[in-house]
Amino acid sequence: MSEAYTAAERRRFPQTSRVREEARRIDERLEATLRIPDVEPTAIVVIAHALPTHGGTMRTPIMAAIARACAEHGWYALRFNFRGVGASAGEWSGGRHETDDVAAAVDYARTVAPGLPLGIVGYSFGAFQILAYLERGGRADAIALVGVGTKDVSFAPRALPRVPDGTFIVAAENDQFGTADELRAAVPHARIATVSGVDHFFVGKRDEVGALVADDLARVLPVPSHLP
Repeated sequence: MSEAYTAAERRRFPQTSRVREEARRIDERLEATLRIPDVEPTAIVVIAHALPTHGGTMRTPIMAAIARACAEHGWYALRFNFRGVGASAGEWSGGRHETDDVAAAVDYARTVAPGLPLGIVGYSFGAFQILAYLERGGRADAIALVGVGTKDVSFAPRALPRVPDGTFIVAAENDQFGTADELRAAVPHARIATVSGVDHFFVGKRDEVGALVADDLARVLPVPSHLP
């Protein structure tokens, strides 16, 4: 079923102030939701959520903010729950098999929007799963990551997976899992945008995160010509 959804008052594109959101099922196992702008979509973006053992799901406020910003740019926004989360089948595997879920979501997105450019966004655990997906040969036209920690959940230093040159990352200035400065030192070849005054959860700045992500994706993904 479709549900009318009114975007937040802080609208950048009034033409897309109302969008539809539809419940979807990926491979008959993963719970998903597809946000549909009220213009002809010019791209589709897959968005992967944070660590489920610490409350991460496709429905958290930061995920909604990213999806909203993508829809405001005239793109489909596909969020999904990793295995064992919400109404998704299976059991969480600690990251061993969740890369398969990213791949399934990307494949599904390509069936939803055949021929359209595709972007992928991951927050925290979702960012690491996207990096794993890319490492094994996955592809997308545009990539943005949020909250890539240099420390694990016990605050111990962690080895980062390979981050492709020029990858765009939104970092929190005071991230308890690795500050923006620490991340910049760890991956100097990435393009890092710092959100000031927040920790890993970006409370109070989630719309800013969404805008940063969508604006960078728009360097590659087409925006409908009548939008600013």
